[in-house]
Amino acid sequence: MVRNIGVVVRMDSQGRIVVPAHVRKKLGARLFVLEVEGDVIKLVPLREVKLTDLFDSIGVEVRDFTDTHELRGALARGPVP
Repeated sequence: MVRNIGVVVRMDSQGRIVVPAHVRKKLGARLFVLEVEGDVIKLVPLREVKLTDLFDSIGVEVRDFTDTHELRGALARGPVP
């Protein structure tokens, strides 16, 4: 089996690893989830989400969104069909 070796990077004394610019540009992400599987470290890119993209994504019956108890109860009951 042939493995893609990729780019060799070094960890500094503070545990930092530099991700090369061409990889960062290809991924287009600045946040990553670090996963360890056995002796393998994986960096999974996270895409940033704008809060405005989430507006109207869940419909709930709430009179006053500043009332956190009412909002929590409505969310627990689930979305309005």
